[in-house]
Amino acid sequence: MGAKVREGLAEGALQAFGAWKDASRLVRRRLLETWLDQVALIREELALAMTRETGKPITLARGEVGRAEATLRATIEAVASFGEESIPYDLMVGAEGCRAVLRRFPLGPVLAITPFNFPVNLAMHKLAPAVGAGCSVIWKPCPQAPDTSRLLWESFEAARIRVTAPTHLLQLAGADPVRAEELARDPRIAAVSFTGSERVGRHLEQVLAGKRLLLELGGNGAVVVDADVDAAAVARHIAPAAVAGAGQSCSKAQRIYVHRQLWDAFVLAFVEAVKALPVGDPMDPATVVGPVIDEATALRIDEGLDRAVAAGAMVLLRGKRLGALVPPAILTGLPEADPLQCEEAFSPVTILTCVASFEEGLDFASTTRFGLRASAYSRDQRNLRLAESKLRAGGVLLNLPPTFRLDAAPFGGVSASGNGFEGPRWAMEGFTEGRLIVEGPAL
Repeated sequence: MGAKVREGLAEGALQAFGAWKDASRLVRRRLLETWLDQVALIREELALAMTRETGKPITLARGEVGRAEATLRATIEAVASFGEESIPYDLMVGAEGCRAVLRRFPLGPVLAITPFNFPVNLAMHKLAPAVGAGCSVIWKPCPQAPDTSRLLWESFEAARIRVTAPTHLLQLAGADPVRAEELARDPRIAAVSFTGSERVGRHLEQVLAGKRLLLELGGNGAVVVDADVDAAAVARHIAPAAVAGAGQSCSKAQRIYVHRQLWDAFVLAFVEAVKALPVGDPMDPATVVGPVIDEATALRIDEGLDRAVAAGAMVLLRGKRLGALVPPAILTGLPEADPLQCEEAFSPVTILTCVASFEEGLDFASTTRFGLRASAYSRDQRNLRLAESKLRAGGVLLNLPPTFRLDAAPFGGVSASGNGFEGPRWAMEGFTEGRLIVEGPAL
């Protein structure tokens, strides 16, 4: 992305915004509905491209495309009611006859930066709400899935042309991170929405001070298991959340704290549940655990496991790496300061820890700078209420795995995991600014 290309993207986005910002909700909905039709035409093509480029198992890739369609439907529904809220100003003495509304206006051109692990649905969570809110968008997708990104962009272009929406409303930018940062700094870009690593997110905070910056960063998903649950049932519940898609999810189950009374039964059941999930060819519909994104990443994961074992970790399950394919690994006996405990694993590696009580498990689960998703399993309502108050995360899941997500619902993190919420209705708030409009009686 040279200077001329970057200049053209920013100027095109600004012109498109000028033509789109006042579009009615009817027009915005019609564009998104037409885009939904276009995505439906290329479902299988999108899924196959995603599997081919990222190694995501084909069944999971098909599921992701289905989720992206659900995200788009939720955005269409949000557009119908988003943008204006009545405020009862006449409750104030002296304000009789006043009318007030909180109205939201689109910010301007948005730069959306998306990762490889969910290249379609996480993109949809930014692109559709931004367009639905009245913004133009420049989309910098991940470099690992160029065909997948191009197909999704082309489906939007087909929809845009059908409804005669402005040219350059959604532009596809190159994947060079240096050029993308230069584009993010451009004063014509009103907001930057980024999903990715904590390191990059914190860098953007420093270089984009004063600009609207929406961050969805890493996670360190903890699960606390009480003594009163069915060990086998909970193990089967959590296993896919720990290793499906090679664990390349910011909300994966990474640290599992198990009450000592349930420890032996849970360890046996969890190892068996993970072993039962098929590992191998991502094009095989039965596969749940495919390769990680590339062999260099697989090598780093393998080396991290070797380091943990050398430091005293006990291996409950581990297989031999084959290129980019890292079989699920389960360890125990790691101190809380170990990188596999306190950093984001983003791999099919899970750490089990025995705790003396449910409350101690909650304490350990909260010993992290991350705060994206956390789970707790118990039959005791008092313990579940305790989990609600003690687990500091953007999403607290009770008797559900941390990966459980409804795409129409808010999703976001606190602390090192980012700021604010995505989910169409909440993402649209991030792409707009509010103005309180108060009108008194004519004098």
